[in-house]
Amino acid sequence: MSQKIKLEIRGIDFDVKFDYQPAEKEVRYYSDGSGYPGCPASITYIHIEFKGIDFDEFFEKEMDYVEELIWEGFEREKEY
Repeated sequence: MSQKIKLEIRGIDFDVKFDYQPAEKEVRYYSDGSGYPGCPASITYIHIEFKGIDFDEFFEKEMDYVEELIWEGFEREKEY
């Protein structure tokens, strides 16, 4: 599910697009005896823009930091 969020990084508001996969609950047993372990929520493919200019390469080595900011911003938005 594609998402978009505004993130302030180093004092600049960037438009950040990403794919979000919500967590899936564990299913212990299906009727056929199998199950599903579930999976945690995840964020993939992060695209960063400022005024239509692509900053993906600029932040390439800091994607872990950007992903952390996305999670924080995403959680704040869910609170409202």
